[in-house]
Amino acid sequence: MNIKTVNLTKNYMLPHNQEVKVLKGINISVNSGEKIALTGPSGAGKSTLIHILGLMDKPTSGQVLIDGENITNFSSVKLAQMRKKNIGFVFQFHYLLADFNVLENVLMPVWEKKKEKTSEAMNLLETMGLTDRINHFPSELSGGEQQRAALARALINNPKILFADEPTGNLDRETGKIIEKLMFEMCDKRDMTLVVVTHSPELAAKADRSINIMDGTIK
Repeated sequence: MNIKTVNLTKNYMLPHNQEVKVLKGINISVNSGEKIALTGPSGAGKSTLIHILGLMDKPTSGQVLIDGENITNFSSVKLAQMRKKNIGFVFQFHYLLADFNVLENVLMPVWEKKKEKTSEAMNLLETMGLTDRINHFPSELSGGEQQRAALARALINNPKILFADEPTGNLDRETGKIIEKLMFEMCDKRDMTLVVVTHSPELAAKADRSINIMDGTIK
């Protein structure tokens, strides 16, 4: 899955008609199977960019091309369908549903096909080292276990690209290394594209290349 942006901008309106320009003409290309690290200081626009690339937000202007197709003017329904079919997301916080156990949380993106997907979910949880935790609820898991469950959930749809927004930012160093290892191994195994936002030089060094963003522009 190839992604390209052309003069991408994103502005937000604050009270009193104050406009904040977050992205200021971003031009990047991500090739299928690449592992890209988005780096830069807090507030530079990294998360805004990854949300647009992941079809969770729309730019103010410019284009997002996916496999050469301009998806900028797609309807919300069509974007949601494309996102569900092709994209997985892991965030800094796990966002597991408190009232559902681990297995149910992993199956949530494919709930309408949960019976046929249960075996795959179990295999993912085995890979994540969570076989003995499938019936536990999020509150009964450690931070690292919660993030591993969130990673399994992001992979249940066999996405073509995985976006990770500071996936280890809320974890201690050793636990973070486990998540990094699993994330890169799964992307290699499934030939997935990976775009990860990180402040960690160690994590960024594992990527094929880094794209540094500062004040809404590529540096």
